[in-house]
Amino acid sequence: MRLGKLSLRGGLLAALLLVTQVSAVQGQQKPRELVWTHAFDLACRRLNELDFTKDTQKFGVEAFKDTNNGLGLFISQVGSLAAGSGFQDLKLPLDSKGPEWITGLDLPARAAGDNSFDKAKVHSMEVFRDPNTDNWIYITEKGYLAVASARGKTPTGSDRKPKWAHSVDLRVRKGGVKDWKEATKFGIEVYRDNTTGNLIYISETGAIAALPDTADAKPAAEGKAPAWLHGLDLSCRKHNEKSFTKNTRKFGLEVFLDANNGNLIFISETGNLAVTPGPKNITSPTANVKEPAWTHGLNLKVRKAGEKEFSEKTTVYGAEVFREENLGVILYVGETGSIAAAAK
Repeated sequence: MRLGKLSLRGGLLAALLLVTQVSAVQGQQKPRELVWTHAFDLACRRLNELDFTKDTQKFGVEAFKDTNNGLGLFISQVGSLAAGSGFQDLKLPLDSKGPEWITGLDLPARAAGDNSFDKAKVHSMEVFRDPNTDNWIYITEKGYLAVASARGKTPTGSDRKPKWAHSVDLRVRKGGVKDWKEATKFGIEVYRDNTTGNLIYISETGAIAALPDTADAKPAAEGKAPAWLHGLDLSCRKHNEKSFTKNTRKFGLEVFLDANNGNLIFISETGNLAVTPGPKNITSPTANVKEPAWTHGLNLKVRKAGEKEFSEKTTVYGAEVFREENLGVILYVGETGSIAAAAK
């Protein structure tokens, strides 16, 4: 078993942390300001680093409440996004508590088309519990985030190894490209974290996503291939880009149904992942696909580990928020290509 370590950080007023960009759609109501809630530094050991030491790398993580939809948004210092619940009833300013370290995981992820784990890259990560919002938080050695609701559960034991469930290879087209000829293929592994009861999806890039492995999401057809539903193009401005233009970066996303458990898998052209429970009676492919509806944009300030105060030098990431009208999902996309998703 590996040891754990973390540290808690404070923050300034929400107005100093981020700006909610004004809607560019004529007649649309101006979005509400986001509210900063808490922050912390999370340590993550690299592969084969058995113990936490003073040299173990740390990542700064900020947490915000999106008052436009009631969701929580976590972002790491590398620009990785994760959406979570448990923010609606927070009383601010929050007398925040530091998250509890649960366990460390080393998960192999094969490249697309590779049937053997012999050459699979192993990605290390740490698992924490945020007592402020009752979420499990996963952070990898690259600073990638994933969040899943803890729902009052307690860990079943930090010495329980994760169990590999299945794998899928997913193809993704670049933004604005309709042809599949040049689509990139990513290998995805799915594990069950037996300590928390969550399913972890991990891309060969090291990007991760997680959600509770609920009783009504048990495998219906173990090993069945994913079903492609539809593709999306999501534009995202950089933090210093005030308006959408022809030069604004457009990220391609594909949406799949994991037929082994009924979950939805969202994957971007950068290999970043998001997962949500899928609605019942989904048909593939999606008929009469609706374009995502843009709701608002964000500029998010994120401090690096050890950076106590926000300043002009603090890193800022741009992000956009969309309603996925076909499946009833809220989608976040960041300027790094990171994505997050949550059911409405």
